[in-house]
Amino acid sequence: MKETKRQEKNLKYHLKLRIYYEERNFGPGVAALMKLVREKGSLSAACQELHMAYSKAWKIINKAEGDLGFSLMEGRRGGENGGTTVLTPQGEKFLDQYQAFTEEAEAAVEELFYKYFSQ
Repeated sequence: MKETKRQEKNLKYHLKLRIYYEERNFGPGVAALMKLVREKGSLSAACQELHMAYSKAWKIINKAEGDLGFSLMEGRRGGENGGTTVLTPQGEKFLDQYQAFTEEAEAAVEELFYKYFSQ
């Protein structure tokens, strides 16, 4: 009976890609945060959408930057509406590369998954 129930369900997989030199600090979470900063121009707004503390966001960004060796984003103080946060040019390029890499990798892994586990 147990085996029949399993066969009725669809088998799934999960792929989580990280890019790093020594510590696994750049992955889907940092990329999602960066995408929202790119869209909203604000780390604070990105944090609100992700239900993440502002201090935690800077902590994970700083860890990723420390491992990668370059700045991913920068904050700009100012004005009556507050400051903004933007991706650095190198951060923009790295995020684009990561997104392209993960899209291609996910497509390849999906193909392999169905090759080996299709019913």
